[in-house]
Amino acid sequence: MRRLLTAAILVALVGTSAACGNSDDSSTTATSSTGAAAPAATTASPTPTVDVAANTKEVCGKAEKIITEDAVKPIGEQIGIMIAAKQAKNKTAETAAAAKAKELADALAEKLRALKSEAADPKLQAALDKGADGIKLFGSPEYLAKINSLNDMDKLTTDIDAAGKDLEAICG
Repeated sequence: MRRLLTAAILVALVGTSAACGNSDDSSTTATSSTGAAAPAATTASPTPTVDVAANTKEVCGKAEKIITEDAVKPIGEQIGIMIAAKQAKNKTAETAAAAKAKELADALAEKLRALKSEAADPKLQAALDKGADGIKLFGSPEYLAKINSLNDMDKLTTDIDAAGKDLEAICG
């Protein structure tokens, strides 16, 4: 999955360059035991046994459908536009492309992070979070500021690869 992210961004960047956007979605469910006399047995059922392996396969499948070349390519295109604008010293176009890259990266990251609530395995939950954080790097102003050419992408892809490593190890 991390290789797909990196490859898709680089493909989009090369195409664009040649031609010339942390919230935590995890929700906490509070259970209340307001009184000992309350019939808890009628409102709460035993936790069903979850097949963690099957759940992991299902959640990984959903993650793979979220992180596709088609989903990542627009981010890479915006980064490519930003690079071209930087080189042309067009601050308005640079700022607009960086903002769009951030918007797109943040939206994609949140889609991935939303899967965390579906994952039964805490390791998969953590990997989804870490992977989402890696995607958000694509739109991070701090990272975008470091990118002035395609050669500078190494600064970004190394951290993104690291962020996706756990998710790739689990989802294979």
